[in-house]
Amino acid sequence: MLLSNLTSCSLSFEQKNSLKEKSNNLNLEIIKNYSKAILREPNNFTFYLERGKAKHEYGDFKGAIKDFNSSYKINPNLEVIFYKANSKYKYGDFKGAIKDYEKLNSLEEYQDQILYNIASSQLIIFDYQNAIKNYTKSIKYDNKDEYSYLYRGNAKFKLKDIKGSLKDYSNLIEINNRSYIAFNNKGVSNFKLKNYRNALEDFKKSLKINPRNYGTLYNKSITHFELKEIKKACIDLKKSIKLGKEVFRDEYFKICP
Repeated sequence: MLLSNLTSCSLSFEQKNSLKEKSNNLNLEIIKNYSKAILREPNNFTFYLERGKAKHEYGDFKGAIKDFNSSYKINPNLEVIFYKANSKYKYGDFKGAIKDYEKLNSLEEYQDQILYNIASSQLIIFDYQNAIKNYTKSIKYDNKDEYSYLYRGNAKFKLKDIKGSLKDYSNLIEINNRSYIAFNNKGVSNFKLKNYRNALEDFKKSLKINPRNYGTLYNKSITHFELKEIKKACIDLKKSIKLGKEVFRDEYFKICP
């Protein structure tokens, strides 16, 4: 049985769709207007830059990269590299994004975001050691950034530095004590350290904030199982199944009388 390590929060399906539709309509209008402007002034680097930004927001990352390249050819500058790196990251070219971000050492204003993005790219390509280094650098710029602690904790967990991950999740909770993800992941770290009672308390706190998270319910169930509290384990596992996670049904029949 594997515990569930959570990542980040999200808006509801309805909220995301509504916001996306409004944003898409606006960005399409911007793209059309700058396309007309480029026909009139094909050597205006600003027009390519602004159209690239709109394409990025619209989700056309490949088109955005092409526009940023066009803008850079006319007027080479670090700001364009920054936007191009962001689009490469979204497009899934993580190695290309890292390469571009690493050209931006002199952009002091954006260093926290640049370092965070480099670290996030490295995390995705499983370069956990370097991801930890860059999240650490990012935290020096902004020691209240909860996501840097979350993902650095996740990277440490992957490298089996469980005590290190536990510390990062605890730091996150000090910043945001309403993060059910932080409590869940802290619980997973405590579980791995065989601190089962502490893990149980963490999972309870996570569920108090988000009672419908089936991953945390499953983790709580496994913890009860390790503590030989089979009845409680089965109750939580059954709740997980009721929330729509049918994949847990096999586990239920294995451990529940």
